[in-house]
Amino acid sequence: MKIQGNLIIFSTDNEERKDVRRLQEKKLQLVLDANYNLPSFEINSKEYIKELAEKKIEEIFKTSTFYIEQLYTWGDPAYYTKDAEVTVTYLVIMNKKNIHNMPDNLQFYDIYIENKESGNLQNIVLNNEKQKIEYQIETIVKRNRQNVEYIHQLVGDAPIRELTAIILHTGIKRLRNRIENTNIAFSFLDKEFALSELQQIYEIILDKKLVPANFRKKIEPMVKKTERVVKESAYRPSSQYTFNESFIRNWV
Repeated sequence: MKIQGNLIIFSTDNEERKDVRRLQEKKLQLVLDANYNLPSFEINSKEYIKELAEKKIEEIFKTSTFYIEQLYTWGDPAYYTKDAEVTVTYLVIMNKKNIHNMPDNLQFYDIYIENKESGNLQNIVLNNEKQKIEYQIETIVKRNRQNVEYIHQLVGDAPIRELTAIILHTGIKRLRNRIENTNIAFSFLDKEFALSELQQIYEIILDKKLVPANFRKKIEPMVKKTERVVKESAYRPSSQYTFNESFIRNWV
């Protein structure tokens, strides 16, 4: 059986500034190669798969600063290729400032998701200065014995492989789950940040606006205020915060 690994790599960037009085809004991004595939790596029988994934990231981006966790293992015969029958995907979060090399065959794409009125259909747009990819994903609820399974599938023709589209969808769902229950959001940011920046990370991943007062109450135990103040916009300098290491828990 042929086994291959791949990487769904998320980061953020700033939208074009619309109001000099406000902090630049952020957008969620991910990495695809020239053929709209996720970066992949070979798996051997001598090393842990996670270590191979980490080595691949360090090789590509020349950095050892990133968050990584296993996302899923895909073994559907419908997606078998000559290179792989089973695919093991790792979810990666990187701050662009920590990237010291960006190969020509890889590009960051902004990702936007629009929910359709039907509720089980979503429009996906992947966009950068050179390319724009649009497709639809449908989610089907399947009941098997006592289990309820959510199956994602590509609708119609699209330039992106169905498995790649499904991995992207699953990766975003994982982000939404983990950001509510862990400190994963901080991996997108610099060591020091404004609370408004942190709130934007939550908002672009959860795809909803948050009430600032409620948000600050929620994340108060997770952050520590520093002595630095930074003026990012025309008004209202921002106090800088860091992640409160004592808040780290045994996340379950």
